[in-house]
Amino acid sequence: MKERTFALLLFLAFVCGAEGKLALPSIIGDNMVLQQSADARLWGWADAGKDIVVKTSWGAEARTRASSNGKWTVAVETPKADGNVQSMVITDGIDSVFVGNLLIGEVWYCSGQSNMQMPVRGFANQPVEGSLDAVMAARPSRPIRMFTVGKDVSASPVDNCSGSWLTHTPENVANTSATAYFFADYLNSMLEVPVGIVVTEWGGTKVQCWMSRESLEPFGTDLSHLDMRQSLSENPNAFLQPAVLYNAMSAPILGYTYKGMLWYQGESNASEPEEYERLMQSFVKDMRRRIGLGDIPFYYVQVAPYPNYQGADKEGIAKLRVAQSHLMTQLPNCGMAVTLDIGDRLIHPRRKKEVGKRLALWALAKDYDANNIAWSGPVFSHLEPAENGKVYVIFDNAPGGVCPQETPLDGFEAAGEDGVYYPATGYVEWFSNKLALTCPQVPEIKKVRYGARPYFEATVFDGFGLPASPFVSDGGLE
Repeated sequence: MKERTFALLLFLAFVCGAEGKLALPSIIGDNMVLQQSADARLWGWADAGKDIVVKTSWGAEARTRASSNGKWTVAVETPKADGNVQSMVITDGIDSVFVGNLLIGEVWYCSGQSNMQMPVRGFANQPVEGSLDAVMAARPSRPIRMFTVGKDVSASPVDNCSGSWLTHTPENVANTSATAYFFADYLNSMLEVPVGIVVTEWGGTKVQCWMSRESLEPFGTDLSHLDMRQSLSENPNAFLQPAVLYNAMSAPILGYTYKGMLWYQGESNASEPEEYERLMQSFVKDMRRRIGLGDIPFYYVQVAPYPNYQGADKEGIAKLRVAQSHLMTQLPNCGMAVTLDIGDRLIHPRRKKEVGKRLALWALAKDYDANNIAWSGPVFSHLEPAENGKVYVIFDNAPGGVCPQETPLDGFEAAGEDGVYYPATGYVEWFSNKLALTCPQVPEIKKVRYGARPYFEATVFDGFGLPASPFVSDGGLE
């Protein structure tokens, strides 16, 4: 009986079409992925007071009524992912919309600036390692789907955006964010369930561009451009202004049901590391509140080494990396992919496949109970006094111990009570398996920092090759 009812609704959807008032946002349509084992949210528009009915091929049904302004929202129960192609019909009694070729699986929100924007095919004169293999191997039958939000700006939050769900073809893969795609690729390979990525990005943008007006107001941010009558579209640099990308490219898709969020941004905030640390906390809290699914995972990429951030003699980018690392302890369910070893001395590092994998390792460990081996690289814990003027630098999350052993490790600096830092030598002792630090200029070491340079390549790893993050032992940004 259930199959006959759905078949009748499917027939009516094709007969009626979607020519009337019933309409859906662009993110709800053919080829989409719905979050498995969830109450997946759907919404759209219809004549005020219309009864909306959603019937699905997996047997779930949901009903609601369009409000006085025509907006309706409903949640439909989704099953556990099984790889089957599904469909649904949404009707208001007169008009119907058929949504086909949809999958049930895992859905992730992905955002940031140019390193999130960089597609699998790369930028001009800036390749992505392994891109040709990924593009050539792409097949529509593989259950990875991509939705990329069209670039736009707005002075106030909007209800819809441009974009559509795309299947896993060579052309579509080539033009999708490399970081987001390789995350989905690794997740799909490990979990063997469909994966959907919703990508919203714009190169050169600060985090303020992606924050809501309400989340920015406590910081005293100049938001006067949001109240001007002159259209933002008349300003070619409008996308660099606070809140305008949140309004146009985030607000329309936050109603969707996600498993978690990915974030790759920070280069444009290198001159303001202290403020960035505060802004990021506000940003994550606000996004989670607006998505409305609790403290969903937020995994982000620490910006990679690059010698020309602000000029190689300035330390803003080094301080920014430390500021980024603090988020993991400031808010729950946050994790950072460290890229100190894969920066390539480029503003857009080539090894995006490794970046996507490192983000996926966090998700597999924390959200899918599918990785109890390694996911973060060593994380600084504390200093342990030792004899002969040395200290031990103790790390958490270092399976196999910190590495490499019996090798001079560059990048460390030590200070005494006066806070003046000098170069120090790190060395993993074979007899203690601890990283010992010595500094001739500092007979009694009180503070240690690691990686405090604009350009720096990792020297400390865990036993699986994941690098340690830069740190300052007292928690500051020195």
